[in-house]
Amino acid sequence: MQSDSLSAGTRSNKSIGLHAFNALVLLFIVYLQFQNILGVPIKENMPRLSHAIFLVDKIFLFSLFLLFIYIRLLGGLLAFEGQRVKRFGFWMPLKSELMLLISLAIFGIWCLISTGVNQNSLKPTIFGTFAYMVYFLVFFVFSSIPYNRNLIKKNYIFLLNLALFLSAISVFQEILALTYPSSIHWWPNILSGQAVWRLGLFRAPSLLGHPNGIGMFALFFFTVELARTRESGLKQNWLKFTLLGLAILFSLSRAAMGGAFIALFFLLPAFRRILILFLPVIALAGALLFNQLKSAFLAMEAGAFDYDRYRAYVLEKSFKVFNDHPLFGVGPGMYGGHISIKYESPIYSRYGFRGQYFDYLRNKVGSIEQQWMQVLAELGIPGMFFFIFLMLTPIFILYTL
Repeated sequence: MQSDSLSAGTRSNKSIGLHAFNALVLLFIVYLQFQNILGVPIKENMPRLSHAIFLVDKIFLFSLFLLFIYIRLLGGLLAFEGQRVKRFGFWMPLKSELMLLISLAIFGIWCLISTGVNQNSLKPTIFGTFAYMVYFLVFFVFSSIPYNRNLIKKNYIFLLNLALFLSAISVFQEILALTYPSSIHWWPNILSGQAVWRLGLFRAPSLLGHPNGIGMFALFFFTVELARTRESGLKQNWLKFTLLGLAILFSLSRAAMGGAFIALFFLLPAFRRILILFLPVIALAGALLFNQLKSAFLAMEAGAFDYDRYRAYVLEKSFKVFNDHPLFGVGPGMYGGHISIKYESPIYSRYGFRGQYFDYLRNKVGSIEQQWMQVLAELGIPGMFFFIFLMLTPIFILYTL
């Protein structure tokens, strides 16, 4: 649907609602970035408030989805024909909407089958299934809203400037931590995030409360800006790419750094040629530096929580759960996520998930932080397939538009 302009007759009526909706969406995007820093520090002393903070995004998205239903069922589909808004007064799903609805329905039915086989309670099942599906509702929310191109551009510039500001702060934070290592003992933001020495860098939490947060937020704009400017505009935008790139690097997020590497490889032919040319040198340097990198991990403070051992422990337990339930899993909301913790899933005690690692899971992170193992353990192999199918559906839709 084209959305460059609204007709003169509808502009006064539509603009107010559209701008209000736009403001809500912007608020939602910004809130998502700061959700972690708002909810985690108070989790121990005010668990209910912390839980409510992490529910806001789900409630907001579901409310927008209900708004979409209202628009489509009662207000009709808004579509542009030239300069005029055409209104369809009945439910008529777009082809793309129908495809995603079918994917969601298949995935939801499998979740119910898994629940029935395991005879689980309905409450954690509903919340567990919703946790998988909630962010796909965004697609429906925007499919019937006639967004103005200038409004989208303003939104993007606002969020880009926010990302640059947060990236600059995170870079300063890392430099300060590197220059004054003792700052880990007094700087509240680093202290609350439990910054750790990793590969020669302080893995500081950033204003978003977690290093992965700024890494992924910066990655989005790094990729979009790279696609926009390509090689012709890199020199003019060097400061922008430097800030975003350093924020990604200092986050030490494997996902963020891997995403930036893939973006550079596919979007910059010059980078691709240089990489292929120096690939043997990079491989040799990696082999020579392996022992030094390994010693950096081993040089952690005595008595500090070993996160790598925690991940290995979680992986072992997850495989045991999956091996016992390869087809249907243990059911959504029963293992690995905050839903299973809140509703005291018996799976943890059944598989001997206890001690400091369970305390860390329950009180600190709230999930096993291994998404695919959680999907396998909760939904089994078919459930994994249906979830991947659901994730790929929006990508397929974009290619067919």
